[in-house]
Amino acid sequence: MKIYFYSSNAEQGNDSKQIVSWLKKSGVKVIDHSFVSAKSQSSSSDQSLSKVDALVVHGSKMDAKSGYWTALALSQNKDVLCLLPQGSKVDEALSGLQTDSNFAKKLHVIFYQPADLQEKILNFLRLLDQDNLRDLFNIKYTLRVSRKINDYLNWKADKLSVRKADWLRDRIQDIIKDDSGYQKHLAEKYKLNK
Repeated sequence: MKIYFYSSNAEQGNDSKQIVSWLKKSGVKVIDHSFVSAKSQSSSSDQSLSKVDALVVHGSKMDAKSGYWTALALSQNKDVLCLLPQGSKVDEALSGLQTDSNFAKKLHVIFYQPADLQEKILNFLRLLDQDNLRDLFNIKYTLRVSRKINDYLNWKADKLSVRKADWLRDRIQDIIKDDSGYQKHLAEKYKLNK
């Protein structure tokens, strides 16, 4: 999973660093806006978001850039987590997006206290991981095989009257189900680190 992270508050730097740290510890690849150069920010913002699964915005209020990133992510049908400290007010633009039927399911505005921040982030990751879109076969994968393997795949596909790719996907899904180490990893993936 890959997430774009943006923080609008320099004063909450420790929380931002913790968020990025927790995301990385959970196995998430993070593009941290604060480390993206100004040149690449302006030239490839659309591309940056197109390559991630979600956007996480952190701050006590939405600034112009966080509003831009949120709108851009929602327009690309990405989930957006807006983390606001307890007691913050939701600005009008964000409130409008929350009530919009096109965006309400993808926009998650969460108020946190430092003690429950990690749990809120992990709940969002669990939500993303359970998304039905993760089960779609939408990633093209190039696999180089020997002639011997290709002969076998052709023979098996003909014998079963299925496409080679479908047969391979089914075998990989069987391996995933039977791999106890991976199943344990999935069960512990988003547990609190206390």
